[in-house]
Amino acid sequence: MTIGTASRVGATAVSRRRRAPGRAVSGRVLVTVAAVLLVLLAVGAAMAAGLRTFDVRTPSMGRTAPVGSLVVTVPLGQHRLVVGDVVTFVPPAAARGATTARLPYTHRVAAIADGAITTKGDANGAADAWTITRGDVVGRVVAVLPGAGWVLRMLPWGVGGVGVVWLLAGFLTDRALRTAARLVGVSAVLAVVAAVFRPFVALVVTGVDAGARPVATVVSTGLLPVRAVGAAGASDRLVSGAAGQVPLPPGSDGAVAIAARLDLTPAGWAVLAVLCAVPLVVGVFLARSRRGGGRPARQDEDEVAAPVAFS
Repeated sequence: MTIGTASRVGATAVSRRRRAPGRAVSGRVLVTVAAVLLVLLAVGAAMAAGLRTFDVRTPSMGRTAPVGSLVVTVPLGQHRLVVGDVVTFVPPAAARGATTARLPYTHRVAAIADGAITTKGDANGAADAWTITRGDVVGRVVAVLPGAGWVLRMLPWGVGGVGVVWLLAGFLTDRALRTAARLVGVSAVLAVVAAVFRPFVALVVTGVDAGARPVATVVSTGLLPVRAVGAAGASDRLVSGAAGQVPLPPGSDGAVAIAARLDLTPAGWAVLAVLCAVPLVVGVFLARSRRGGGRPARQDEDEVAAPVAFS
């Protein structure tokens, strides 16, 4: 009788241990939902206060707001615009043509005269072809978030791909193989999305000087340092948003072929190699850990939980 009582006590303890993960999952779900609601509430309050964000897609502002940045603006309110302010504005319809979409620009105030505001991109050689008024200004830039624009662009594709991988891997019954498949699959999805959007290594040719010593002016639009390499040489090391010049062969007629070559320090290459190798190594380790294994852990729990009958 004493042994039977101990067995029932053991079964109750194991049952409680089994129910604990369920309660933990419920707690994590509640915390996640609460965090999402708080973020949505904060975003809604910011939008109600007039804050707006814009994704930078052209290199006209150079290193001030590189391609892929997210600029945060606030309404002008009582703020008096001065030369040097960075503003987001919509050019007048007459300046862009009646049939051209009026897209927002983010440039710096270069001059103000009698209410007419002249703007200029930091990386542009000349001021904009139009002048704007205070009414054309959407807001004054108060923050620049480098790389955040890339994240927003890639997020839908990344989330969709990760969701498909997670769903398909769920059909694997072995937990270690399922985890390995998800790890490798998620890494593959992120690699494909990065290859399509090219947020890390890219450049734009902004001009060609076909003089006696022809050169092309380029701007780095990726997040990592690069060198622009042409047929006649390479540029200096360019960080995100930086401009440089690439020598061109004599007689170049404007058709140039320039490639972006990743230019990291030895420490940077080491970090990149580790980041690329870790998902594959961990996935292979998890997959191989199931070989030669012995019985699953749950089998022991089931044996402990089994009631002992006495006649």
